Amino acid sequence: MNRIQKYVDRLTKEWREHKNLIIAVDFDDTISPWGLNTTQECNYVVEKLKSYQQQGAYIVIFTACNPDRFEDISNFCNQNDLIITGINKNPIELPYGNNGKVYANVFLDDRAGLLETLDILDAALINVKSNSNINNSEFSQF
Repeated sequence: MNRIQKYVDRLTKEWREHKNLIIAVDFDDTISPWGLNTTQECNYVVEKLKSYQQQGAYIVIFTACNPDRFEDISNFCNQNDLIITGINKNPIELPYGNNGKVYANVFLDDRAGLLETLDILDAALINVKSNSNINNSEFSQF
């Protein structure tokens, strides 16, 4: 098994078992241009997130932004038809309480292999839709 396939398999298993995933997403330069990423790249991530939502994924914005930006972040998501379940908070009650960490099955951040993580999510989505396993992570446009 290649090093990426184990992550595809894990997300596929969790997605099938719970009928959803929780995806934590950074805001600046991940879904909204801030410095390095272009509007095109950020729009690509937003469109991917919408496709995951259609298959039951919850989106949580997980950001280092000051709370005074949360309303603008929420408005940005609404304007882009991206349904979020919250900003810097868990979308579900955790059985062991809230210890300050946002729980997610996967984290998307421009500083942490963003496009590779989207490839893994795409492969898991294909598995969930087809009820099979695949061994391919060659999906990225960028």
